[in-house]
Amino acid sequence: MSEYVAIEQAGNQAIADLIKQRLDQSGIPCMLVPSAVAAVAGAGASYAVTVPADRADEAREVLGN
Repeated sequence: MSEYVAIEQAGNQAIADLIKQRLDQSGIPCMLVPSAVAAVAGAGASYAVTVPADRADEAREVLGN
């Protein structure tokens, strides 16, 4: 199993979900990791968008980064 790395930071869950959907449609596995503040702040917390390290460059291309 490949290690996951952060490729993007989303300011809220809605943006994170949109990014995840785009990666999923491209066949790139993705996990959203809430910031430590998420437990306290709820919906306003930021999320790290992570993908397998060996797919990071491909994911960045899909997202235009």
